Amino acid sequence: MRYTIIDLQCEDILWFGLDINGNVLAFTSGGSGNVPEFVCRSKEETELLSDFFNKYDAFSTEAHLLIEDDGSPFSSDARSFAQHGITYFDVDIDNDSPSYVKVSFPDKTIVCSDLPDNIQKILSDHIIDFDALCTDKIDVPHAYA
Repeated sequence: MRYTIIDLQCEDILWFGLDINGNVLAFTSGGSGNVPEFVCRSKEETELLSDFFNKYDAFSTEAHLLIEDDGSPFSSDARSFAQHGITYFDVDIDNDSPSYVKVSFPDKTIVCSDLPDNIQKILSDHIIDFDALCTDKIDVPHAYA
C-alpha cells in the first residue's frame, strides 16, 4: 500500500535511505516534510526498514548530537541511531522549504553492504544524491510534487 499525500501531512514517518557513499541515513518527516517516491510507494517496505533499524544493535560507535540532549524521546532516538552507525536527519520545521537538517551522526557509519541481503535489496534504490558526512542540510524532492 502507498503513503498518500494525506498520510504525509498527518504522520511523522521514519524513513531510511543511503547517501552517495552507501552510508545508511534515517529521516523523520514530522508530518510536514517532503518524502521521496521510494518511501511513498510501499508502506510495508518503509515499516520493515523502520522495524529492522529500531532493533539493529550489531554495531556500536560514538554518537554526536547537534541538538541539546534534553532527555526527550526525540533526542534519545537521535543518540540511539547515531550510536548504531546511522546519521539522523529531521525535517526543518523552522523553514518553509523541503529541507531536512542533520541532528546526529556517528563516528563510524553503517554502509549498505554491512546489512542482510533483504535489507540491502530494499535500500538499493533508496539513494539520495549527497554526501551525508559533508552536509548538514538537504532538500528532498516530494513524491507528490
